[in-house]
Amino acid sequence: MQTRVIRTAAALRPAGEWEQPIPWPDAGRVEPAAPLRRPGQRPETHVYRAPAAPGRRPAARRRKKSLLPGALARLAVLALCGWALTLVLQAAAGALTEGVHRAGALLSIADAWGVDAAPAAGVLKVEPVLQNPALPNGCEAASLAALLGYAGVEADPVELAMEWIPRQEFSYSGPDRFGPDPEEAYAGDPTSASGGWYCFAPPVVEGANAYLAFVGSDLRAKDLTGATFAALEDRLAAGQPVAVWFTQDYEDPRLNESFTWTLPSGEQYTPYANLHCLVLAGVEGSDCLLADPLAGSTRVDKATFERIYTAMGSRALALG
Repeated sequence: MQTRVIRTAAALRPAGEWEQPIPWPDAGRVEPAAPLRRPGQRPETHVYRAPAAPGRRPAARRRKKSLLPGALARLAVLALCGWALTLVLQAAAGALTEGVHRAGALLSIADAWGVDAAPAAGVLKVEPVLQNPALPNGCEAASLAALLGYAGVEADPVELAMEWIPRQEFSYSGPDRFGPDPEEAYAGDPTSASGGWYCFAPPVVEGANAYLAFVGSDLRAKDLTGATFAALEDRLAAGQPVAVWFTQDYEDPRLNESFTWTLPSGEQYTPYANLHCLVLAGVEGSDCLLADPLAGSTRVDKATFERIYTAMGSRALALG
């Protein structure tokens, strides 16, 4: 409470002799008057801010917290993009590695044949499929696998030999041996070094077409038996390698008179001793380029090839 001192005549008393202050009646607390404003001056604006409720964070801190989910989402998107980029790079690296391997395979074939890496017309880069050790007498299946591989169809030569190409084991009755006609089925077991022989083009064509249908390919094998050498060259020019019946030692064919069998027709059959099946992959100058299941990529002069091919009955097949 404010007090006010009233000076009366008693104030004429000597100094130091003051009356006690008289209490002023309490008329209520008086607020100071508002300051004078100059003409045109706006009054000051006071914004009322309510005190924060107990336990409630200030608005600024709440805003910072609301940004956290968005930041986490952006980090997740960045991580996902990085992961996807890694997969793309890995796939690209795998494709590049596969391309390098294929290029190396083609170069190795070219080196074996002694030709340039860029093939000439009628020279096809066929990678030989070797028959040993799994198929010591399975040159037909190995040559078919090479044709399929060139056409972009994967095939296991052992599976072709044992499950797709028709074959028949030998049977015996006393001293008599019975076996299939090589024009109809493979004779014996191609995985055996001593119990397997061979077959000609028709059973291989049958097995090839059954396999191609099974894997959903539109390709089909065609029996070219009787085709001239010029016809084989036409196939090569059209981009089709040709499997041909040849000899293992690149010599004239010989018969094995010590091992014969009776055909279903009752005819006695004497097999070839050095029969072989390989792939004619090209003709370069006076040489024929071969993909041999026994020797790999080789070459033989054209005159020798024509002589042996004709002596073996001009037997051949191709995919188209």
